[in-house]
Amino acid sequence: MNDSLRSIATIMKDINSVLIYPHINMDGDALGSCSALCLALRSLGKKAYVMISEPVPKNLDFLECGCTTTDDSVIEDVELSLMLDCNSSNRIVGREAAFERGRLKGCIDHHAVGVTDIKFDFFRSEPKSAATGEIIYQLIRNLGVEINLDIANCLFAAITTDTGNFQHNNTTKRSHDIVGHFYQVAGFDSKAISALIYDRQSKEALMMEGKILSALEFHADGKVAVGAVTQALLTECHCTMDEAEGMIQRIMSIDGVEVGALFKETTDNIRVSLRGKYYANVAAVATVFGGGGHIKAAGCTFNTPLATAKEQLIPELVKAVKK
Repeated sequence: MNDSLRSIATIMKDINSVLIYPHINMDGDALGSCSALCLALRSLGKKAYVMISEPVPKNLDFLECGCTTTDDSVIEDVELSLMLDCNSSNRIVGREAAFERGRLKGCIDHHAVGVTDIKFDFFRSEPKSAATGEIIYQLIRNLGVEINLDIANCLFAAITTDTGNFQHNNTTKRSHDIVGHFYQVAGFDSKAISALIYDRQSKEALMMEGKILSALEFHADGKVAVGAVTQALLTECHCTMDEAEGMIQRIMSIDGVEVGALFKETTDNIRVSLRGKYYANVAAVATVFGGGGHIKAAGCTFNTPLATAKEQLIPELVKAVKK
């Protein structure tokens, strides 16, 4: 099943209430896509919210746009539960019951889809799209909604973050064509949005970055680089976990590194961000541990101590860099 955007737009025009779900550890594509669609649906008179279960990262706070909520009862009768940028219940941890409240269930994603545990009424998957934001742009056009400044900002953030500022090899002509449209929207400023995403580090966060980099572990002759953000480090540096966003890119900038891993210790589990540079398939590694993502950018979660998570994951990363 891979429904057309035209048919999905028809469904959305006929309903009045939607809860939209980004994945856990939300990134710019997940939140940007969700907020853009939420704003578009509201412009059509629909009751729409983005259902989250964790704080919005500081560098993405401008994408909230008055759309997010942690209270699924904000809509009494949920006609549609819609999952964006993810496709299974393990990617919306803590919100599974809320998702089930929707009379219809849908999914729009750009990740390669394996086995999903949810029976969707409609499903759209475009693995060749650089970002879910590209698909949402097309859907909004199918809805007949004008791309205003807030929507343009959200979609630009979605596309620029998932393409690594248009440097990743998932970037296509369509990526640039879509973003080119935003420059026609009055007030759009790509530099201003990029600065909000990338240029708001505190001095405490910079100090923490230095500590993470100085403690990096290297494996497979330097092809695998592993860093960690612990609760103790956050306390020591007076930082929050969202201030470590972008750290994985710093790790990947090291010459000779093919795979980077950043372990993030929360109060409940260990979340891992994975990146590949040229040939390694980090999505395949993440899948081994119940996660997923793209060939070059993926993630997974461990319900174990940090040391155990490293013991389990690092050998798989080493395998991934062996040609």
